[in-house]
Amino acid sequence: MKSWSLVSRLIWGLSATLAALWLLGSVATGLLTTFEVNERLDNALQEVAQRLTPATVDVADDARAMRKMADQLAPMRDPRALAYQIVGRNGQVMLRSENAPSGVFVLPLQLGFADTANYRVFTQPTAIGAYVIEVAEPLIHRREAIHRSIFLSVAPVLVFLPLSWGLIIWIVRRSTRPLLYLQQEIRRRDGTNLTPIPFRPMPRELAAIQTAVNRFLARIEVALSNERQFAANSAHELRTPIAAVLAQAQLLASQLVETPHVERARLIVRQIKRLGALAEKLLQLSRVGASLALQREIIDVMPILLTLMEDFRRQSGVYDRIRLLTDDGGTLIVKADIDAVGIAIRNLLENAMLYGSQDEPIDVLIEANHILKVRNGCPAIAPGRLETLRKPFQRGTTIGQGGGLGLAIVDSVMAQIGGRLDLTSPLRGHEDGFEAALIFPSPAQSPAPAKKIGAVTPEASVD
Repeated sequence: MKSWSLVSRLIWGLSATLAALWLLGSVATGLLTTFEVNERLDNALQEVAQRLTPATVDVADDARAMRKMADQLAPMRDPRALAYQIVGRNGQVMLRSENAPSGVFVLPLQLGFADTANYRVFTQPTAIGAYVIEVAEPLIHRREAIHRSIFLSVAPVLVFLPLSWGLIIWIVRRSTRPLLYLQQEIRRRDGTNLTPIPFRPMPRELAAIQTAVNRFLARIEVALSNERQFAANSAHELRTPIAAVLAQAQLLASQLVETPHVERARLIVRQIKRLGALAEKLLQLSRVGASLALQREIIDVMPILLTLMEDFRRQSGVYDRIRLLTDDGGTLIVKADIDAVGIAIRNLLENAMLYGSQDEPIDVLIEANHILKVRNGCPAIAPGRLETLRKPFQRGTTIGQGGGLGLAIVDSVMAQIGGRLDLTSPLRGHEDGFEAALIFPSPAQSPAPAKKIGAVTPEASVD
């Protein structure tokens, strides 16, 4: 579904509504202005005709007196000014203004308004009935007056439209600022951040949402805490009986050395060890699923790595196969959970031991940009198969006694930390080999003094 912005929709919706109302208002203003101007100009025509009416009373039918009165009237030469004619009943123009045509404006000579091609004419008979007065206004002048009036009515509103649009943007953005703040705070809450949203004055509608989100985050935090506690208790409760059964099986195998049943007893011991290793992996997966890596602090990964490497070197057949290579002085400062990082590194080393070539070394590299790599020799893995190794119970080969959970656990830990696990096979420049890279995020703050780690309690080994 296509996403859309509430702020943009409000801005464009209000702006379009304002523009539509302005358009309708402008049309209504234009119509009312046209009607009002026409009415005022028509009143002016009537007023001029009424003012000329008394001048015709004294002259009656005397043409000479009419011409003498014409000489006394002020000349009107402006083609845009009002023009008038005094017409006799026989249709002869007795007197006219200089800007009036020589012929009669309109015929028949009846009281009222009439329109010609160029004039708006008002005709009014005189009181004595001897003459008819016609007063005309050029239509070009009337149109100019109407257009000017409409422009003066509409133009100021048109000028304020951009200002109104800017005010709409400012008001909408200011009004939705708490909504954007709440959106950003909710976006920051993910699998690695369950802190409550800080209180901030908000509208009532958003305050209710903020309260509900904080309550939801609190319930999630309680649930995850219970899951972590359950995983820790389960690890302890499962290790004890498995260790007891293993001890009894080993004791039984030692007592049956001289009997035909010794191989069966040793098989039971190996199966119990595999059961213990599988239970340990399942517990690790459970702890990671309970968001073990959500708790973070600035730590140095090197002490964890050295402790785990020493633990693996004590195992039979490993010795000096594990080699440490570093480019940055032997430190790797990250912001993560100690136990989660320890679980991730242990699983990478176990994966290299179980599935790597037994006659090739296991190289651990510390590189710049907070990267830790583990390389081992093995036949090349197809690209399609390589991506499935991140899923639980998936193995690259059938060789080895692993349960297919190690890389799934590492991938989940790195996702919670905010980093990633990169898998490569074959190695660059080679035809075989396998590389798993832990790419940690940069610490959010300058590296604080790393937590001192004298020794890391290792998880149960696979032996």
